[in-house]
Amino acid sequence: MTGRRTAFTLVELLVVIAIIGVLVALLLPAVQAAREAARRSQCSNNLKQMGIAAHNHHDTYGILPASSQSQQFYDLTQNRFGWDRMSYIIALLPFMEQQPLYDRVVAYTLQDRRPWSQDLFNSSTERSPYETRVPSLLCPSDPDSKLPNRVPNVWLAPTNYHCNRGDIWMAHDWHEFRGPFGPGIRGQTTFATITDGTSNTVLVGEVAIGKQPERGAAIIGGVAIDESSMQPGIAPAACYARRGPNGTLLGRNHHSFDGSTQHGAGRRWGDSSNIYTAFFTVMAPNSPSCAQGGNAEHWAMPNLSSHHPGGGQVVMCDGSVRFINNNINTGDPTL
Repeated sequence: MTGRRTAFTLVELLVVIAIIGVLVALLLPAVQAAREAARRSQCSNNLKQMGIAAHNHHDTYGILPASSQSQQFYDLTQNRFGWDRMSYIIALLPFMEQQPLYDRVVAYTLQDRRPWSQDLFNSSTERSPYETRVPSLLCPSDPDSKLPNRVPNVWLAPTNYHCNRGDIWMAHDWHEFRGPFGPGIRGQTTFATITDGTSNTVLVGEVAIGKQPERGAAIIGGVAIDESSMQPGIAPAACYARRGPNGTLLGRNHHSFDGSTQHGAGRRWGDSSNIYTAFFTVMAPNSPSCAQGGNAEHWAMPNLSSHHPGGGQVVMCDGSVRFINNNINTGDPTL
């Protein structure tokens, strides 16, 4: 008797490979969508917790935290230089289970250190409290939230969550209140003063963290600088015009790792400058962000931006979290 060997033919093998390829092609988008849904849910929860923290701050002090120049920090730090640049996030730390970090920030400031300082704390090996990464201040969908602090010239820890400074562009320390946040020595916001209603007013929103330059001059994470037309209340058409092909910025732009600077969006959670912890509702999500001068630190108009498909998330003053679509109608950009 002779044995007969069995095996796959080449055609059968190719068919099996093709079927596996089709299944993988069908499965991968579903897996990616599920992962993004989980990341978006975590981001939503982070925003929700910030809304709760703001409400607890209001219950304790009778006001919402200031975006800059907080009277609370003026008193705590005995008017040390840099108190005026301490961000709204610092005020929320005790209500986000971060009381030890808050105490370190106050002690650091009392030693004449500032929100942009990178030197040692208390002349020891302990690093600046502003280098502490707080997971609840970061959106897991943002790839730049996972970069280490200590790349060249960028040691301070970032955040994705910026406070609503209002519906017209202004510098971080200007007197006007066009949103629930403003300079504390010029005014104070309570829920009673939000006349449009807490369910209709944005409290905190997402802003994508500034990118490294080798990743391209992207709209999401980049800032178009030298936009000389920008003035308080200016129509946003000139900033819209900085949109280039394939989601890039036209003209000069500023990123967090540009030369020896670190002026990228969200790169310092402790700093009240617009580029770091504030944003404006002038333009639709993921529109170009612009700055008047040669760098983005003092004269930036960051917009809502995120790596979630189609828009970005905000928490309203009533504590509810909403998704704002890129296609939201923000009015005539020339007016």
